[in-house]
Amino acid sequence: MNVMEASQVTTYQLEQFLQHNHDIDLATLLKNGFVVECADKIIGCFSLEPIGDDSFWLKQLYVIQQEAVKLPRIVEKVLTIAEQKQAKVIYAHSEQPVTDLLLASLSFSLQSEETAAIAIDNDKGHWWTYSICS
Repeated sequence: MNVMEASQVTTYQLEQFLQHNHDIDLATLLKNGFVVECADKIIGCFSLEPIGDDSFWLKQLYVIQQEAVKLPRIVEKVLTIAEQKQAKVIYAHSEQPVTDLLLASLSFSLQSEETAAIAIDNDKGHWWTYSICS
């Protein structure tokens, strides 16, 4: 499994991946995103959008269904990349119970609606944070 900046992947590879994954915002992916590659095929992606000097929003975390077992390793890679960017806090928004379970198992903390630092026009789901100790 290899993780690289989305801007470093060929247009053809991105088109092949996005052809079957229409909900992913290409502009966001190219600006702040990474792709997960396995056996020369993109199997997932995520974006780390900066929201301040030392905070990032983990957006568009996606992996194809056949590779879902790799999600914990992908999130661990996300945290490593964020730490390299000197992040202190990672925010994530989840609308899926399975994602809530994954984030909880990886030591993310569930936030109340009142303490959520990012406002989006969506009242579904939960906000999570992960604090990086340096």
